[in-house]
Amino acid sequence: MDSSDSSLDLTAAAKNPKVLVTRNTSPAEGSQYPPIGPPSVIRAEEVAIWRKKYNLPDDVGIRAPEPSEVVSDFGVDEVPVYEGYFASGFRDHVPSLIAKISETLGISPAQLNPTAWRTLIALQNLGDLYGFVIGVAEVLCSYSVVPLNSAEWRNYLHPRTKETPVREVPKKERKKLLAFEGNWTEKFAFSHLPGFSATWRL
Repeated sequence: MDSSDSSLDLTAAAKNPKVLVTRNTSPAEGSQYPPIGPPSVIRAEEVAIWRKKYNLPDDVGIRAPEPSEVVSDFGVDEVPVYEGYFASGFRDHVPSLIAKISETLGISPAQLNPTAWRTLIALQNLGDLYGFVIGVAEVLCSYSVVPLNSAEWRNYLHPRTKETPVREVPKKERKKLLAFEGNWTEKFAFSHLPGFSATWRL
């Protein structure tokens, strides 16, 4: 499911390019937000594997986190990315449907788990294939955005009915997909997307 040929605006940018969650600072330094999530286990070697595995061009900017960086340490023009995003079709820009859902909710695209990205990319491609626009209202008619259990302000799409517009990956099958395996919250890097930087909503 590659969204690169989509007829929708794929270069959507957040209206406010300022990151609201500060970098990891101690309470003595005056940070009002705690660090979000564990440090990443992804290093430069894993990023190189992602590039080869998902045929990512060299001009796609991906930065491996420093050992102490957590997911909320993304900088301006950066979005935290998980391997599951690439497995779902993400390459060099945030698909417009994900950007619009994130902007509507006031969250970073990284606050949607990999299965939410997969579903939204599939919906966008479905709309492109059949020539109709699927927007925020259509998505929220079929899905509700629900917080993940015990995850720091991360969300997933919960179907409102049993009849969903795209096939959902059953929970028992998700465990078999390497990109969606356990501890996915520790397997992130930062992708440089000029003009796109969103807040991590607390």
